[in-house]
Amino acid sequence: MNENNRPLLQRFPKLARELAPGQLDANIPTPVQQLPEISDSLWVKRDDLTGEAYGGNKWRKLEFVLPYAMKRGAQRIITFGGLGTHHGLATAIACRELGLQCDILLFDQPLTPHVRENLRLMHYYGAKLHYYNDFLGSNMARVLAVYALHPRRIDPRTYFLFAGASNPIGVCAYVNAALELDQQITNGELPEPAAIYCAVGSTGTLAGLTLGLALCGRDIPVRGVRVIDSHLGPFAACTASTTQKLMRQTLAWMRGIDSTIPNLDLPTPLLLDDYFGEGYGTPTAAGERATKAAAKSGLALDPTYTAKAFAAALDGLDNSDEPILYWHTLSSAELAEPLAASENPTLPTAIEKRLRLAV
Repeated sequence: MNENNRPLLQRFPKLARELAPGQLDANIPTPVQQLPEISDSLWVKRDDLTGEAYGGNKWRKLEFVLPYAMKRGAQRIITFGGLGTHHGLATAIACRELGLQCDILLFDQPLTPHVRENLRLMHYYGAKLHYYNDFLGSNMARVLAVYALHPRRIDPRTYFLFAGASNPIGVCAYVNAALELDQQITNGELPEPAAIYCAVGSTGTLAGLTLGLALCGRDIPVRGVRVIDSHLGPFAACTASTTQKLMRQTLAWMRGIDSTIPNLDLPTPLLLDDYFGEGYGTPTAAGERATKAAAKSGLALDPTYTAKAFAAALDGLDNSDEPILYWHTLSSAELAEPLAASENPTLPTAIEKRLRLAV
């Protein structure tokens, strides 16, 4: 790894004692580009290009997280997400590349073709899939309980990775991304945007960008577009307060290693609720319009995350003549053998049953 390509480690070199990315193949920094087919004021940060094997915001986080876990003796990663989780797919691919076992706990979501393909690809790339479906139904709250109380919690060779790789280590990857963007603005690769738009599920991307921009003194609002339920029963899951808590945890972790990092008065994260629609993974009319618009510039969106975020960016563009930056978090990497994965008939029985019931 060339630390000169990781401005967080260049600015605060003591962090390199704990953060040692480089074992995963990663194309960082990612480029920025203008989208004149839509508007000269619209720009995109191409985090779909973070890796050759896989891309997107999850790969950027895993580049930091998995070496950190392996340094602590991890041989197995346990994580969770929806049936079509991009994080789960990224983790499965990364674990196979690094020789780690991968277990993914799955909750339900609408079975779009995109979800079906991701599900089969996770299996194809070697992940052990666990789908919890009983008389209560498969739901996010139950999977969270299984994750929290998993019997492997006592196994030092197992690393438990929160959904979306959104723990302080994963957030550091997006603090680094914000410093990367700061350099690109300084170098004249794009104008300073009036606002940044990104999809928000597990809150790590929003937390890292907001914290990172505060660290480098850029007063750029990051408008996170909520794509999952804000609460699971009485518990907050995707809110401004949960995002700020993750920011505080990350800053405290960083300052525990390097006390020269400023103890910032953290800004309140900005979270937009208007684009969520009827539920997690459920397409929206605004998202479908955004998908058609993005295709004019060669960007492929998914209905769960990026279509909703891009819809918000387009609305922001309508309300401003200043530059807007959309942060593209969906992988655009071509996977090795998608047809073989689609034809693989040996998914776990509970998942095969779920797929048949949806036909």
